[in-house]
Amino acid sequence: MYIRYLFFFILFPLIVIVGEYLIYVLFNRLNLFQYSYIKNTFVVFGILFPIMFLGAMTYGIKHFSVLNSWFYTIGGVWLSLLNYIVVITLIAALLMLLNNYLNLNIPVQGIMFVLIAIVFILITYGIYKANNPKIVRFEIKSEALAPLWKDKKILIVSDIHLGETRREKFMQKIVDLINSEKPDIVFNLGDLIDGPSFPYAKAFAPLAELNPPLGNYYVEGNHEGYSGEYDLFKENFPKNLNDITSSKVVVNGTQIIGLPFSMDRTRDVLKKELELVSYDKTKPSIILLHDPKETPILAENNASLVLSGHTHDGQFFPFTMIVKQIYGKYAHGVVYTNNTASVTSSGVGTAVSPIRINTEAEILVLQIK
Repeated sequence: MYIRYLFFFILFPLIVIVGEYLIYVLFNRLNLFQYSYIKNTFVVFGILFPIMFLGAMTYGIKHFSVLNSWFYTIGGVWLSLLNYIVVITLIAALLMLLNNYLNLNIPVQGIMFVLIAIVFILITYGIYKANNPKIVRFEIKSEALAPLWKDKKILIVSDIHLGETRREKFMQKIVDLINSEKPDIVFNLGDLIDGPSFPYAKAFAPLAELNPPLGNYYVEGNHEGYSGEYDLFKENFPKNLNDITSSKVVVNGTQIIGLPFSMDRTRDVLKKELELVSYDKTKPSIILLHDPKETPILAENNASLVLSGHTHDGQFFPFTMIVKQIYGKYAHGVVYTNNTASVTSSGVGTAVSPIRINTEAEILVLQIK
């Protein structure tokens, strides 16, 4: 958690300063600040938005207010906007270099106006997409699980991130989508909360309507650990949601195991955790693991099915590329490793910025074949 705060309060301001300075210089060079009030507005917003976002993040650790939630959300949208404006500014810089060194007459200013318009359309679309989750279906081939689960509907929800930006209305939307599928079992793969304070009982209330025949099972993610009110979160934790973090239950003849989130778990530590929950590699198993990076180790231990979230599939460019570099084939979707099937969900909520571009806000429905 301290590394996260180190990033947001030291590295983050430096990145913002560099990004905004780059935009200012290029926009000024291209004469996009034709009127002083446009330049002044850019400077004021460039100072105001990062302060507003960091202030809302700091206040929100242990306090909730609707006004602060708006500040936090607006700050998150601004981050996405800044990200894309920096990208198109770099494009403009490249075009200017081509003009200077190759004596081309590329209309850079006109192109920038078009790109800026496209960015605002993309951000609007990204907000809409993030607020309208969809059902995504996968067929999983598993000789170990098929005899027990071939006629069952398994539903996965991950990374809801209830907090400043999304609360009871979003939770109700998710519950309604899940119930419309009539699943036999529901697995929640962590990051139920985002970290900042919010009215827990009210936001969790819709989960009381979720009662699949074989139960609801949950494992903690990393954002639960970011909470400054962890005890309060646990006091209000939904009673019909079975927290199996660091434990095992047997459901429908299958070991259901929840592993805690870890940044730097070694192979030996993971094997020890499996031993502590009496994992039997000769029997069918479904392992809930928030972060998919340890899936190959679980495949070595003959896990039948590994379910993960955490990656968000990157949410939007350039993080989509970064996530794929970090997680490779486990970044999103279905992967088969030896006799182990694994599924990584891009999640249904969002972290920091409330947008999704070229990724899905998804609830997964699995059919075992």
